[in-house]
Amino acid sequence: MATVYCIDTSALIAAWYERYKPKRFPKLWNQFDALIGEGRLVSSLLVLNECEKRSPDLHEWLKEREAMFIAPDQMLQQRVHYVLNTYTGLVAAGKQKFAADSFVIATADVRGYTLVTEETGLDSLRKIPGVCNAMGIPFCNLMQLFDAEDWTIG
Repeated sequence: MATVYCIDTSALIAAWYERYKPKRFPKLWNQFDALIGEGRLVSSLLVLNECEKRSPDLHEWLKEREAMFIAPDQMLQQRVHYVLNTYTGLVAAGKQKFAADSFVIATADVRGYTLVTEETGLDSLRKIPGVCNAMGIPFCNLMQLFDAEDWTIG
């Protein structure tokens, strides 16, 4: 069975702005589109909302792919509640309580997806990799996704 990936805001912003700008790496963004079309690249609806505030042009691109975003149902909301109450450092003071991190983690956990994030901090329960590690949720960064999918981007 092919891996389904649940992508975090950090990975999308890093790819879009910092490393793989669509104008410079159009083939990569076509590969993302193929994964989305296969239903193998998804995210939480809260990621779409975060991107609207943080990066309008990325948000426009994502809005055209709105089917990839999963709205939190009751089971996901219960898992988000568990994540927030168990890993209290995940949401920093002053950060919106319903920031996307806990929703992305819950989505990957409930649905058995691999979480894609550019956050680091495997040993920190304040970061996505540390929480995923503690919960047994598979995760990777962008380059690991490219390797797993055997993508060539140049």
